[in-house]
Amino acid sequence: MAFCKGCGKELEEGAKFCTSCGKAVDENTENTAAGNTQDEFTKKFNEFTDTEDKTAEFEKEDIAANKVYALLSYIGILFLVPLIAVPKSKYARYHANQGLTLFICEVAYNIVRGVLLKILRMILGSLLTGIISFVTGIAGVLFVVFAIVGIINAAQGYAKDLPIIGKIKILK
Repeated sequence: MAFCKGCGKELEEGAKFCTSCGKAVDENTENTAAGNTQDEFTKKFNEFTDTEDKTAEFEKEDIAANKVYALLSYIGILFLVPLIAVPKSKYARYHANQGLTLFICEVAYNIVRGVLLKILRMILGSLLTGIISFVTGIAGVLFVVFAIVGIINAAQGYAKDLPIIGKIKILK
């Protein structure tokens, strides 16, 4: 069973064009249902991580010289390294701000999660609280995804806001 890459509609066997959108069918790259789902996930993920690009605001020399410091900004408390090592770099400071925001949000999430789980354990008992803990722990993986997105952007020399929390500016 093949699906159109353009609109996702099921294609008739041997079709050269999609009857729904008219797109030509490349026989070497036909999508299966699983492939179509993968493409949809990739598209949604790219939309989620496609945030404002502020790279043009920074000098190319600053970006090239301080990529490593920018990378470190997304690894926990290491957001302090660029602030101490290269305090005059606007590019490193931008990523340090993104890393600091991520760090604060992650700490706040874990504190709130911990307090709520303690309260729920007293009310609901261990088993149900364990299930809730597991689910909220999975939600915490979002912070890892944000860190990876930030590291990739910094490594590629981009100054792009993190999804959801990237607009928060703590450092000037």
